[in-house]
Amino acid sequence: METSSEALTGPAARQPWVVLLYFYVAALVGFGFVITGVTTGLFGAKELAFPELGISSYNYDSALHRDKDGTIIATDAERQAARTRAVEDRRREGADDLVDGAILAAVGLPTMI
Repeated sequence: METSSEALTGPAARQPWVVLLYFYVAALVGFGFVITGVTTGLFGAKELAFPELGISSYNYDSALHRDKDGTIIATDAERQAARTRAVEDRRREGADDLVDGAILAAVGLPTMI
């Protein structure tokens, strides 16, 4: 059986800062994951809820038909279809970012704790 003086002279007692450093680094990494996950999730939720906010006409006009001079010759229906596609793409990307953020936060929270 070890005496109290022998327990204090073991390898763990000689370098307690290594153990503390490991836990602090793990908590810092976990905190970074949580912050990144929450931020990514919030931006994803914004894009999911309001996909029209970040869409400009140049985002979807690039795929429309053009003549030899580069002027767009698309009909209004083609423009509307391109805009609808762009909105749906933003909504899909927002949902993807929301899920990615939730995964990052779910991994970071236990690591931080």
